[in-house]
Amino acid sequence: MDNKAGFTLIEVLVALAIISIALTAILKITSQTIKNTFYLQEKTIALWVAENTINEIRAGIIKAPLAPDLLKEEKEALNQQWSYSASLKNTPNVHIKEISVDVYMTQQHMRLAHLESYLYEP
Repeated sequence: MDNKAGFTLIEVLVALAIISIALTAILKITSQTIKNTFYLQEKTIALWVAENTINEIRAGIIKAPLAPDLLKEEKEALNQQWSYSASLKNTPNVHIKEISVDVYMTQQHMRLAHLESYLYEP
């Protein structure tokens, strides 16, 4: 009887197929995680730009017009250009205005952040 130790060609091919499927799944998950991380980074920066814009409006550094007019400007944050639009809306209380800010990536024209806040004007 001839007992030879080792794997047959079919066993090796099945093992290679299973390994290649597993590695493909790992690569897909890794690339999706990288895309999600980049998106969350951009969204976080956009929220910082929106919060900063609201604070500048509250401090009187920026004068936002009443809706439907929009203030449209660009600013740089963390070595990236961001576009934002801001406006004020009247509320039932004559001393309180609603501040609305939208932030876009300049190259993509995709809105990444929308914040609303309130401004007290005596």
